[in-house]
Amino acid sequence: MEVLPPPERVRLRVEYPEDIAAQDQSPQGESDPACAFPVYNLRLGYDTSDRYYADAARFTDLLLDEIEMRAGVLLDRYRRHLQEFLRENPRSRGEYALDLLVLGMAFRRYLDTALSSPGWAVELTREFLWLRRRSPALKPFADFSRAVLNSVFLAPRANPAKEATPASLDQLPRLIEWLSASGEFTQEAMRLNNWRSCLATLPHAEAARWFQECLELFDWFERESKAALGAYTRGVRRFLDRDAPRHRWREDRILCHREAVEYHLAMVGAEIMNRGMRGQFLRTPRRIVLVPVCMRVEDATKCHARVIGFDLSCTGCSSECNVNRVTHRMRALGATVYLVPHSSGFSQWLARWQGNTEVGVTAVACLANVLSGGYEMRTRRIASQCVILDHPGCQKHWCREAIPTDLNEAQLVQIVSKGTGS
Repeated sequence: MEVLPPPERVRLRVEYPEDIAAQDQSPQGESDPACAFPVYNLRLGYDTSDRYYADAARFTDLLLDEIEMRAGVLLDRYRRHLQEFLRENPRSRGEYALDLLVLGMAFRRYLDTALSSPGWAVELTREFLWLRRRSPALKPFADFSRAVLNSVFLAPRANPAKEATPASLDQLPRLIEWLSASGEFTQEAMRLNNWRSCLATLPHAEAARWFQECLELFDWFERESKAALGAYTRGVRRFLDRDAPRHRWREDRILCHREAVEYHLAMVGAEIMNRGMRGQFLRTPRRIVLVPVCMRVEDATKCHARVIGFDLSCTGCSSECNVNRVTHRMRALGATVYLVPHSSGFSQWLARWQGNTEVGVTAVACLANVLSGGYEMRTRRIASQCVILDHPGCQKHWCREAIPTDLNEAQLVQIVSKGTGS
């Protein structure tokens, strides 16, 4: 049995040109009563989110260097285990490092909740999730039932006075069960199952050492990402204190109660997965762009989008609509744009392109859905890229009244246009 050396204890010093978290620029929408303070904002009062993309790329480079130095040997073992034993298609080095951070995030954020949730409630919630996905007619009933179970038994509860439960690998199966039942971490739970399988091949003491290194790496990430990216998520705490309580009896409670560090993980996750899937995406001759309906300037009753089966396409009914503008720009690049009604319909969109090497899909998404969506597209072997909405605005999750969302159009053009041949 191969024995891995203990992790290095040297630490990289991370420096930033300036502490952007200390800036006092108000995000767009702060004065808007419909969405008083966006849970995240990539523009920070500027006209575009160009600075965010530069900051995210720089911090991702530093993060990957840190993980490589401290856990590169473990990543080698993990990669070989996935490819040789679990028969997974090769992924980029950065994506394996991202899996390691997801493991740390799950333990640090949700272990206490998983351990305190009754087993019967977890199992019943899983059954309602199954029912929700397979019976559209029973979806309202299933969502209501999940909302009650989440609020009473499964949802995380802030308790600063309580000391966190010491983490150990023995708790991993229970944590995976809770993540799967929540409905918000299906893809993340699959990655934790991969780690469970990999670490089981090591002697217990050695696996425990690497597990502790994983937790310390996530702690490092939480500190450093706050310094590097914290300015973009200044709205999280205000949202959790002021607006999140209205989600108490709703099925999206777990989604909307995420802490800033989870948004930071999604930021670097988007950067890492875009890099990892870029080559495959560039080889596709046909391009699809998926945009959320929250980008529309008009609500559903006034939007004249064309509906054909599951397809929802812009007809250009409003010259002021962000979707109209993006559709015209993408059409000039030879790409087809579809609107996605809600993240719950995302899997239906992806199924048609599963394993299709001729199609490259670019998904525009809210930061809360970027990580799970990117993982799902990777699982389905879809050549994909993503662009993050500059700020959230949907009434369902984030705002008391819907406000049109927007994106960095230059970033979208750069992603879609390279290698199109158009």
